[in-house]
Amino acid sequence: MKQGFIALLSGVLILVIGLVLASTIISSAVTAGTTTSIGSFSGAQSINDLMPLLYYAGLAVSSLGLMGIGGAGVAGRGPLGRGRG
Repeated sequence: MKQGFIALLSGVLILVIGLVLASTIISSAVTAGTTTSIGSFSGAQSINDLMPLLYYAGLAVSSLGLMGIGGAGVAGRGPLGRGRG
């Protein structure tokens, strides 16, 4: 049960820290794309425009996954539950 709480807390911390850092990461992506020529092919700007979406998707998957595993462990189910081998 202790591992479940640790996983749950880790997921919450990743989410909070990630949301705090989001503005810095998004402004860096926007600044890099508008002030410099970021690539030699035409799709480089489009790839740079996807950075905020990829950042938020990675943040959601990692934090919500940890919270889900932790919550299942606290409830006694899943990989961190009481019924493991």
